[in-house]
Amino acid sequence: MVCCYFPPCFPCLQHVPSMSSLYWAVSRVHWTLSLLNVTGPPGPITVAMGEDVVLPCRFSPEQRAQDTEVTWFREHFSPFVHRYKGGQDQYGEQMLQYQGRTELLKDGLANGSVDLKIFRVQLSDRGNYTCFIHRDSDYDEAVVELKVTASGSAPLITLERYQDGGIRVACRSAGWYPQPQVLWQDPHGRHLPSLSENVTQDKSGLFAAESSIILTRGTNQKLSCSVRHVLQSQEQGSAFYISDPFFHNAHPWMTALCVVLVAAVILLIIAAYLFKIKGIILVWCLGKGAGQLKYAVPIEEVKVVLDPDTAHCDLVLSDDCKSVKREDTLQDLPDIPERFNPWRCVLGREGFTSGRYYWEVEVVDGGGWTVGVSRQDVKRKGDIEFKPEQGIWALGQWAGHFQALTSPNRTLLPEIQTPKRIRVSLDYEEGRVTFFSVDEEIPIFTFPLASFEGISVHPWVWLGPGTWLKMCP
Repeated sequence: MVCCYFPPCFPCLQHVPSMSSLYWAVSRVHWTLSLLNVTGPPGPITVAMGEDVVLPCRFSPEQRAQDTEVTWFREHFSPFVHRYKGGQDQYGEQMLQYQGRTELLKDGLANGSVDLKIFRVQLSDRGNYTCFIHRDSDYDEAVVELKVTASGSAPLITLERYQDGGIRVACRSAGWYPQPQVLWQDPHGRHLPSLSENVTQDKSGLFAAESSIILTRGTNQKLSCSVRHVLQSQEQGSAFYISDPFFHNAHPWMTALCVVLVAAVILLIIAAYLFKIKGIILVWCLGKGAGQLKYAVPIEEVKVVLDPDTAHCDLVLSDDCKSVKREDTLQDLPDIPERFNPWRCVLGREGFTSGRYYWEVEVVDGGGWTVGVSRQDVKRKGDIEFKPEQGIWALGQWAGHFQALTSPNRTLLPEIQTPKRIRVSLDYEEGRVTFFSVDEEIPIFTFPLASFEGISVHPWVWLGPGTWLKMCP
């Protein structure tokens, strides 16, 4: 059986039990005498994931467009990537992953150009493409290699624990292709060896990298971590510095000994004094101390009430304005300046201009969600970018990934299981926004410090289709 209709598939003829040798020889002669010449680029075409790309292909001699049949395909001739025949595009047997994403640039047909444009390139698009041209009895082909890269998130640096007389620091970044390399550098640009390295690949093919190092006081307190492609020039970096006080606990036995000695002296003094006055003041001291302990941590739990004047018309709030659900049944509400449109967002009624606060959000996911805070002057109408530069600090389950909405790139959080209950913590004076998983009782992510510039900051949420959120308590 012959595998296809055109001579590029000649090797398939080996399965024909008779006449195959003669047919192959005749076809070889025809191929050699063909006047049509098809050429591709001299090397691979490289593009970043999510961008558009043009795969060049030229043929000679030129001829009328309606007399030229052009087929772009991958491993098999059918289904194809794109086909042009009889003066128009053919989509009947197009590969599913390319539907609505390809265009033959016909402006160059008269000049012998049949370039293929692919929109919104995906990682799965990488590989070889064959540009096959058939005209009358002539045909020829050229192969174009497409390489796809992805530049991941900015490195997230975390202090993990005290270890070996220093502090263990980890550097993490995700969303890379091809496999990235993590490098530690001192202030003079010298590379430092890492303690451990780990690279993983998710289902979509993107890589996440993590590297750890131990810092000791006075030698390498100021470092930078950079993540870059092994064969590409794209790079993301972050620098940090750890001050001396953090190293006081690097030798826990010394700290413990000092604490024990100081505590023993204090207890002896208190015991002698209390024994002298027969223990009457002991109860008063403990009671007063317990009362002051309540105020040792100046952070306040707030009861968030959602503001219906800011809610998009597709969002239905409960009677007490403590929960919200996206119904996608447009309510008859006035489109006042305070209301979000077209993004399905809503703000908390109360804003903060000072202090430290936290609240919790319970999520029943339908089609994505994000929670966090926003400035009061956040844009309400038209297109909104969810990032700190636009006055929004948030994270959530979006586009199939649990991620922090950082800038310029999102920070994927693949190592953390998507929580059902999230705690949002705001320190206005410090400009700090932190998120915790109530389910696992672990921190999730802390945004870089920001300046709110005296503008009120409100709780903020966005809901995907069918999602339900409840503000707790």
